[in-house]
Amino acid sequence: MSVEPLLSAAQAHAAAPAPIPGSPEPEQRTERRTLIAEAATAIIAHEGLRSLTHRAIDTHLDLPTGSTSYYYRTRDELLEAIVGYLRTRSAADYERATLEVPNAIHGGGDIEDIASHIAHYLNIQLSTRPHHIKARIALTLELSEREEFAGIISDVLVSQRQMRELFDALGSAEPDLLAKGFTALVEGLAFRSLLEPDHQEPAARTRRVSIFREAIASYLLGVGE
Repeated sequence: MSVEPLLSAAQAHAAAPAPIPGSPEPEQRTERRTLIAEAATAIIAHEGLRSLTHRAIDTHLDLPTGSTSYYYRTRDELLEAIVGYLRTRSAADYERATLEVPNAIHGGGDIEDIASHIAHYLNIQLSTRPHHIKARIALTLELSEREEFAGIISDVLVSQRQMRELFDALGSAEPDLLAKGFTALVEGLAFRSLLEPDHQEPAARTRRVSIFREAIASYLLGVGE
């Protein structure tokens, strides 16, 4: 599956203002925007969305006051940049996981293989980027009722387009509906795992991959039938 392109709106807001004397070079601005977005996810995950301010990010990164405001002048611009950053990271991770849909799916073997790959992908996200998932949950609660964010917040963990491709390959007559249901399943599995007190322990990781695989395979096999 190909990585879904970034939202044009997110790109527009991510663009830096016209350079001023002494401002960073373009490459430095790109790196700075990434650092800001990553710092923002950490603040949201560990301190809550109410703690997210331009000043808090400046403090977190030990930047001069006003640095974050230079890149994102309003809170909405900052929130959109964070969501765009999370979507891009997940899409890139999904691409690297080589979760390709076979041109033809025969029997349960291919479905079990796909379920295993997705289970491992989800486990990697929980193992390496749990703060991203926590930030995504907080952002969803805050932004889901805002029309301008409703169409993008659901793509942070898995891409709806990629999921529709999966259910198209499975021969579903309602790929959009099943993609939404599958996304809810994956998000529920991730959220429940974050609540486990030992979710970072090696034994717990192995156990949760098995749980993920069984739950995902059951959903996909039901669709295939």
